Amino acid sequence: MPKPIALATAIALLLSVIAVPAAAQLDPAALAEQARNAMAERRFADAADAYAQLAARFPGEPGLQANLGMALHLSAQDDDAVGPLTRAASAMPSSFPAHFYLGASFTRLQRFSDAVEPLRHAVRLAPQEAFARALLGDALEAVAKYSEAADAWRGLSELDPSSPYASAGLARTYEQLAVQATQELIRRDPESPLVLRLLARSRLADGQLPSALYLFRQALARSPDVRSVHEAIADLYDASGHADWAAAERRRAASLPPVDCSSTSTPECSVMVGSGNEAAGFSPDWTTERLFWAARANAMLSGEAYLKLRQLEPSVDQLALVAGILSDQGKFLEASEAYRRALAMRPGNGTLERQFAEALFLARRGDEARPLLERFLDSDPQDPMWPAMLGNLLAQEQDFELAVPLLEQAVSFPDHPPSARTDLGRSYLSLGRAEEAAETLLPALGADTDGSIHYQLAQAYVQLGRREAAQGALAKYRELEARSRRLTEASAELEITPPE
Repeated sequence: MPKPIALATAIALLLSVIAVPAAAQLDPAALAEQARNAMAERRFADAADAYAQLAARFPGEPGLQANLGMALHLSAQDDDAVGPLTRAASAMPSSFPAHFYLGASFTRLQRFSDAVEPLRHAVRLAPQEAFARALLGDALEAVAKYSEAADAWRGLSELDPSSPYASAGLARTYEQLAVQATQELIRRDPESPLVLRLLARSRLADGQLPSALYLFRQALARSPDVRSVHEAIADLYDASGHADWAAAERRRAASLPPVDCSSTSTPECSVMVGSGNEAAGFSPDWTTERLFWAARANAMLSGEAYLKLRQLEPSVDQLALVAGILSDQGKFLEASEAYRRALAMRPGNGTLERQFAEALFLARRGDEARPLLERFLDSDPQDPMWPAMLGNLLAQEQDFELAVPLLEQAVSFPDHPPSARTDLGRSYLSLGRAEEAAETLLPALGADTDGSIHYQLAQAYVQLGRREAAQGALAKYRELEARSRRLTEASAELEITPPE
């Protein structure tokens, strides 16, 4: 997140909320002075104690409720801060501090749906406050209000064009809007040429050129006279080193009429001229054509925002945000290198080290990840991620005796990674503990996409002498494995071939 409002600003906001009532006696005035001094010296818990006493003396004074709530928030007592800040925000609708700090407390508590409205109100009251916009963008993303989140991140970008948070937020939210538009199209007609064109462009962006060419041709078979598809195939041929084939496709594209954007502005024209803002967004009520161009526009704007993020001056925040997006894309090795650079700038940062450890594990850099995982296993015993990852590394090394206690620890938590259960079942099976293996693997069968879990379960049933159950599990394994193999072989057989 962006850096919080400067301390001087926060304190000025806090002290401006209330003056001590003129009729107050010495004790309240002394408490108010103590609170001011504590805030100035960053002793926020002491300030909260003083304001709590004042609020008890003057329960009808909303400014004291605001001061108390802000001091509680600044001392990380957000559960306690919500009550007084809620009362203050209700009584003082024009108070930016009351609404901002209420939203900030809800955000820290991960109560994002509750955070949205006070943060919206805070941004309306003080549109120049960058941190309020950033918190609002985060909260809206968390509750999947991506169009409004994009507005919040755009507003932050206008206030601070160099903000890596704004660029990263726009990259994420536009990507989600593109996904929503594509999913709605697929729901309506999964075999439509519009869906095939979107999927082809996604493959092209990922460098899966044979698959992209196959999908583009499937789209042309259903809708042959689309100039932009021939142009996309020409770009694909260029990327694969076939300039002569690309030239042939461009001649074919040139023979088709271009889109006329001279007298009207349409979503298609907005995308074709490289300005997707008019076509961006998402509504399930849009026509299929509108959804297609929305998906294209959102994807384009997401890519532009991500490129801007990559081009910003490297900083800890910029590198961490780049790494987060790379992780979302499954590019874990690149993400780990970005985290490594961020840690070189801020050595010993616990949050970055944890993200670095996870990225290394997912990048299959086990030797480097292992000492970090062991450290966090000791320091974060209530987080199932660490025993799950460390147990997986040990199981991969066939050190099942050491893996089992770690994986048992991981699955004892209700929010454990799903892989921990399959790793534990496999480890039990390797140790001859077939009954425990079967009990552990059964709840994981729904996640089996390639048959491997059913195969392990069948082996457990064989050890237990349950022949009929073993045969059923093996039959399901063969079915899933064959389907997975067909998909893999079909993908491998795709080639980049000349224009048809």
